[in-house]
Amino acid sequence: MISRIEIPADMLEQIEAHAREAYPSECCGMIFGPKEGTTLSRVRPCVNAQDKYHALDPETFPRQSDTAYFIEPRELLAIDRELTDRGERIAVIYHSHPDHDAYFSEEDVRRAVSEGTPIYPGTAYLVISVKGRQVVARKTFFWDEAAQTYVE
Repeated sequence: MISRIEIPADMLEQIEAHAREAYPSECCGMIFGPKEGTTLSRVRPCVNAQDKYHALDPETFPRQSDTAYFIEPRELLAIDRELTDRGERIAVIYHSHPDHDAYFSEEDVRRAVSEGTPIYPGTAYLVISVKGRQVVARKTFFWDEAAQTYVE
C-alpha cells in the first residue's frame, strides 16, 4: 500500500493554477506515472462536466460544480486509451474544494469506492482548498485497508 507520494513542485504549480482558474467551480484532473514505481510523469487536467449533468438530470446529479466534479465518461475512455498506449497509470486524482477546507468528503468517498473497494486501486487523491482564488491548503489521501476508507 502506498501511503506517501512526492508531487514535484512544477506539477503542484500546474494543479494549483488549474484550481484558481476553475474557481468558483471545482477543478479536477489526474497525475500519471509509469505502471511500475512511484515516479510521476505528467499532469492531465480534466473538464468538470458536473453542471452539464446536473442540468440534464438533477435527481441523479443534485450538486453543481461549486461542490462536486464529474469527469465525462468519454473523457475517461480517452484517458484509458492514452494510458494503455503510453504504458502509464493514474497515480493521483485531484480536485479542488472552492471556499471549503481540504478534506476527503463523504461525496469524495462515494465516488472513489464501489462495493467497499477503491475504484482505482493504488491511486492517491489530492484535494486542494481554494478560497477567493487563493490556494490555502492541500492534502493527499490514501486507501487504508484496515479502516476501509481514505485517510490523510
